[in-house]
Amino acid sequence: MRSILSSVGAVAVCLVAGSAFANSTGISGRSGKQNGVSCTASGCHGGGSSTPTVTLEGPTALTAGQTGQYSLVITGGPGVKAGMNVATDGATLTAGSGTKVLNGELTHSLPKAFTNGSARFDFSLVAPATNGTYKVYAAGNSVNGNAESTGDSHANATLDVVVTGGTDPSHDEGDDEGGGCSAAASGAPAVLIAVFAALAARRRKNAQG
Repeated sequence: MRSILSSVGAVAVCLVAGSAFANSTGISGRSGKQNGVSCTASGCHGGGSSTPTVTLEGPTALTAGQTGQYSLVITGGPGVKAGMNVATDGATLTAGSGTKVLNGELTHSLPKAFTNGSARFDFSLVAPATNGTYKVYAAGNSVNGNAESTGDSHANATLDVVVTGGTDPSHDEGDDEGGGCSAAASGAPAVLIAVFAALAARRRKNAQG
């Protein structure tokens, strides 16, 4: 019985401790793209006395298919180690050193140690083929490295990237640019005039015969 209780106790300890280590190799869905979902709201990190500054560095304009180089920089907060999560609303993300692709987003492969007060995660973004403004969402954690969910802080950042040189977004049929009922209605009078003209010509021919 004692061995069973010991085993149960060990499992419970592992589950509790596991919550602190669960995201040491990264997590998706915390970039800020999903409203109301954050590193703090998930219960993984929180309680830090100071909030870090998170910034996204990189080009704000790309041509369709072009690859841009970007960095997520975390400054301040507890400032021992850092983690991250980056997502977009249509572009393709490519992992750099210390990051990996998870569920179409980027996250850290392992916590990165701060150097001179900041931590930097590099990655690249491939612009889609369709013109438009695409948003990059980012979350950065600044943690104290105690392997617990206390004493950590996070912040978010966004960056708009304008893509040109590709195809314009498609429009639904029936919009103001052509097609649909409005176009058919505008062409109806001309069709009716042609029908009436043909009938009048036929009547004149029958009358002459």
